[in-house]
Amino acid sequence: MTTDNHPTPRHYLGITVSSTFTDLEDHRAALIKAIKAHGLTDVAMENDAAKLLDVIESSLQMVGDGSAYIGVISKKYGQIPKCPRRNPYDLSVTELEFNAALRLGRPILLFIMGEKHLVRDSESNATKRKKLNAFRERAKKMTADSSVNRVYATFDSLEDFKEKIGSSIAELRRHLDAQSEPTGTTDRDPIPKPPAFYAEPAYIVSHNSLAARLNSTS
Repeated sequence: MTTDNHPTPRHYLGITVSSTFTDLEDHRAALIKAIKAHGLTDVAMENDAAKLLDVIESSLQMVGDGSAYIGVISKKYGQIPKCPRRNPYDLSVTELEFNAALRLGRPILLFIMGEKHLVRDSESNATKRKKLNAFRERAKKMTADSSVNRVYATFDSLEDFKEKIGSSIAELRRHLDAQSEPTGTTDRDPIPKPPAFYAEPAYIVSHNSLAARLNSTS
């Protein structure tokens, strides 16, 4: 099942966690913990069981199932699944997920690893490194043709990351709660509050009783 079959998120506050995996396991664990601490549900590969789906379909389904998207861009570009039809430009799974979040209009939180962050390994493949740099700069933009950056956070250590995600997720929770609140109500008191004028006759004839009276006099 693809995101095209999930134009709107399911009826729970699920947050899609999108990033490379092996180099960000600790960051992902901290992010998932923070998501749960704010009463939200993490939609992440950590929760995956065996599926009758390939990696592209499974990843895009996660974006479709989420009410919002949190992306973390590190110094690795990640896996590039081969599929001429669904991935003609040889993008990474993370970038495909980000594109799906944009297409579906999901609220996006973006965290980008800073240059000072120590890593065990960074992207060594020249082609992937070029794709990573392009993805990082494009993800900062609100839209593909926009010159305005989205509000994103950079982090230079795991502890720095932990400090920054808390307030961001709290704000995201408030945003999602506000979206789920009803815009109106049907049980509003029909009688206006003073000093607004209100008048009602002592007896209101219903449509049926009025018809009966007219018939009795004809």
